[in-house]
Amino acid sequence: DWCQKRSVVLQAYSPIVRGQRFEEPVLQPLVKKYGKTPSQVLLRWSLQKGFVPLPKSVTLSRIEENANVYDFELTDEEMKSLETGDYAPCAWDPTTSND
Repeated sequence: DWCQKRSVVLQAYSPIVRGQRFEEPVLQPLVKKYGKTPSQVLLRWSLQKGFVPLPKSVTLSRIEENANVYDFELTDEEMKSLETGDYAPCAWDPTTSND
């Protein structure tokens, strides 16, 4: 809400969490329901949250797959089901410092 009120756009770094969450029980039914990959469902979630997801790939098929997320929409209930509240960085953690 704070960002929306101030027109701040959030960038979603590593929005597909390097594949670490692809087997999550809450994600699998959505993959089956929409006929999408876990990456596509997670990218769609990011977009519907208003984030700017930045998936990284050098593989043409994955780049094309990552762009194919505009032909379905998650319901409000599905969106909430993916909000685990779990903080588990898969890359650099900005909340810690070695200084």
